[in-house]
Amino acid sequence: MQEVAMFISHHALLSFSFVVVVFLLLFVELIRLRRKVNDLTPLEVTQLINHKRGLVVDIRSKESFQQGHIIDALLLSSREIRENFKKLDKYKERPIILVCDTGIESQKIAAILYKRGYDTYALSGGLRAWQQAEMPLIKEK
Repeated sequence: MQEVAMFISHHALLSFSFVVVVFLLLFVELIRLRRKVNDLTPLEVTQLINHKRGLVVDIRSKESFQQGHIIDALLLSSREIRENFKKLDKYKERPIILVCDTGIESQKIAAILYKRGYDTYALSGGLRAWQQAEMPLIKEK
């Protein structure tokens, strides 16, 4: 114990930085747990689609969607979803998997839809993770 105290006194900045990093990690984890939105891997997304009729909602731009999207994905911008939830009402009984480029925007939209009673998920890492997992994409002509 004495050695720890000596180390801390000799390396105050390093020790302080360590404590700050630990608190930040805990803070980020608490925020993630409060969101109640499940992040899914590409494999989990395919299982949800195949076994529970999960609906993929792509919230990227139309141009990005046309360059490549997940099979049977529905294109709805995040703005459209925020302004008009009725477009998704007919899918309320199905799990909704939101997809963006990196997974950040889809988390935000999934949280909004969750609060409105939808069963929502977000593709962790977005379409980039899907491509890294070498999952199939369809390109529009």
